[in-house]
Amino acid sequence: MNVQPRLLISIIFPLVFFILSLLVYVGYSEYKSNQNAAIEQATSNVRIAREYLAHHFVSAESHLYLLEQLWEEKNSIQGVMEAAQTIVSAKSQYLEVGLLANGNYYGTDGFYKVAAFEEIAKRPWYKPAFSGQIYITPIYLSGSTGRWAVALVSVLEPLQRQEVRIILEINVASLYESLSLLKTLDNGYVYAVERRTGNIVMHPDLSRVGKSSSSVSRDLLARIDSGESTGTIASYVYNDEEKFSVYDARSLHGWVVLSGAAKSEIIMHTFGISAVTLSLLVFILIIGLSIYIIQRVHIYGRQLSEVESIHELNTALRQMVEGVIGCQSIHLYMRNVYSGDFESAQCKHCLSEKEFIGNLATQLGRFAKLPAKQPDMVSAFIAPGKKCIRIPLTKNKQLIGLLYIASPRLELPLLINMLRTYAQSALGHVMLALRIQQTDAMTGLRSKYYLQAQIEKHIKASAPYYVAMVDIDDFKVINDTHGHLFGDKVIIAVADCLRRESDRHTVVARYGGEEFAILVPAEDIVGVKMVLEYIRESISSMQLEFSGKSCVVQVSIGVAKGGDDMEQSIARADKALYQAKENGKNQVVIYCLNSMLQTA
Repeated sequence: MNVQPRLLISIIFPLVFFILSLLVYVGYSEYKSNQNAAIEQATSNVRIAREYLAHHFVSAESHLYLLEQLWEEKNSIQGVMEAAQTIVSAKSQYLEVGLLANGNYYGTDGFYKVAAFEEIAKRPWYKPAFSGQIYITPIYLSGSTGRWAVALVSVLEPLQRQEVRIILEINVASLYESLSLLKTLDNGYVYAVERRTGNIVMHPDLSRVGKSSSSVSRDLLARIDSGESTGTIASYVYNDEEKFSVYDARSLHGWVVLSGAAKSEIIMHTFGISAVTLSLLVFILIIGLSIYIIQRVHIYGRQLSEVESIHELNTALRQMVEGVIGCQSIHLYMRNVYSGDFESAQCKHCLSEKEFIGNLATQLGRFAKLPAKQPDMVSAFIAPGKKCIRIPLTKNKQLIGLLYIASPRLELPLLINMLRTYAQSALGHVMLALRIQQTDAMTGLRSKYYLQAQIEKHIKASAPYYVAMVDIDDFKVINDTHGHLFGDKVIIAVADCLRRESDRHTVVARYGGEEFAILVPAEDIVGVKMVLEYIRESISSMQLEFSGKSCVVQVSIGVAKGGDDMEQSIARADKALYQAKENGKNQVVIYCLNSMLQTA
C-alpha cells in the first residue's frame, strides 16, 4: 500500500497534538488533585496538633491551679515548692516551677534567689500584670536549663505589698515530640508560631526555634488580627524552595499552628504519575481506565484521611482496596502502643510482640507477595490456602501496622504503594487521636472508654474475662482531712500500684474520681482472686506521706465474670463492690448469681 507522505504527516501531527494535549490536561488535573489532597492532609494535621496542644495546656493549667490553691490555703513556700518538685519530677515536659514571694525567687531543684525583684523583672517570663491574671510568655531560652521554653504565669494576690507569682516553665521540645509524627506528604511537618512576635515556638529543626518565621508574614498576622483565623498560605519561599502551609490561629494561647510541605513534592508526585500515564497513552484504550483508577484512588484517599476511629478506618480501607485492586478480604493489624502486640481491627486475632519478633520482624521490608503454598504465620491463619499481599505500615521507620490483602485481583506495585501511603497516613492519625482519647491525663492509666472498647473486643472474640471495680475506701474523709492535693496524690499512688502489680495483658483504667476498673483475661476466678487479693494487700501496705501528712490507704474490690453484655458485666462488678463496702470495706467480693462471695 502506497501512502503519500503528505497524508501520513497530516495524520501524525494531529495525533501527536492530541496526545500532548491530553497529557498536559492529565498532568494539570493530577497536580490540582494532589495539591488539594495535600492541603486536606495538612488541615487534618493542624486539627490534631491543636487538640494535642490544648490537652497539654489544660493539664498545665490544672497543675498551676493546684499550686495556687496550696498557696492560698497556707501561704507556705515550703509546701508549694515540695508540690512543685513532685510535679516537675513526674512530668518531662516541665523544666522548672518557680515561686516569686516576699521579694525572693524560689525554684525547683533547690534554686533560690534573695531580694531578687530587680533581677526577676528582667527575666523573660516577667511582665506587669494584675492579680488573678494568667498569661503565657513568648518563647525564650531558659537560663537555668539551656532549653527553649514558654512559661505559664499566675499572678496572685500581693503579700505585704509584694508581688506573688507562680511560674510553670514548659519544655517546648518535649511537648513537640508526639507532634513530630504528623507529616504532610513525605517531608512536610507541623510547627507553631507566636502570633504576637511572629517567632517560631515549635519546629522539628531546633535551630529554627526563637527565630522569625518565613511563612507567617506581618501581612498574614494583620489578617489574623482582623479575624481571618484559618486559611492557607498558598506560597512562600524558604531556602530557595517554594512551600505552602495551612494555618489555624484560633484561641490557643496566642499561637498559630501550621502544617505544610514543599510544592516540589506535589510536582514530583505528579511527574511520577504522569510518566506512568505517558507510557499508558501508547495504548489509547487504556487511557480512560488509568484516569478512572487514579481518580478513584484519590477519592478513596480523601475519604480515608477523614476517618477518626479504627472501625471507620477498617471500613474505608476495605472499600478502597476493593475499589482499586479488588480482593476477597482485607485484614488490618495495628500495634497496641501499650502492650506492643499487633491486634486485628476485626478483634479476631492478636499477634504478641514475642511472636512478631520471632516470626515476622526479619521478613518485613517492602510489601510482599505470599503465594498460597508459602504463607507466613498470619496469612496461614486468616486466609488458609489463598495467596496474600502483606503491606507493612510505618511511621518514621517504626512499624505501626500490617495490612493483608487476601486473593488480590491486581498486583501492580504502583497501586499497592499508593494504597500503602494513604493507609499508613490514616492509621498514624487514628492511633495518635486514640492515644490522646484513651489515656487518663492525671494517672497515665487507660481511660474508661478504652476499657469499654477492650471489653467489647473480648465479647466479639468470645474470649473469657473478668471485670473488677476498685474504689478507694473513705476517700472523701482523706480529702476533707488532708486536702484535695493530698487526695490527688492518693489517686496517683493507687494507680501506680495497680499498674505495677498487673501484667501487660491486663487492662487497668481510671473509671472516674477515686474509682478504677480492671479487665483480666482469664478462664476461672482462682487466678483472678489471687491477683486482686495481692493488689489489695499491696495498697494496704503503703504508707503515703506528703507535705508532712500521712495516711494508710485501703481499697474495696468487686469482681464479676464477664458475659455477653458489657454494661451488665460492669454493673455486676459494681454490685459486688457495693457489697464489699457494706461488708466493712478493705476486701474483695466476687459476684455470683443470688449471692456474694467475700474473699477477705
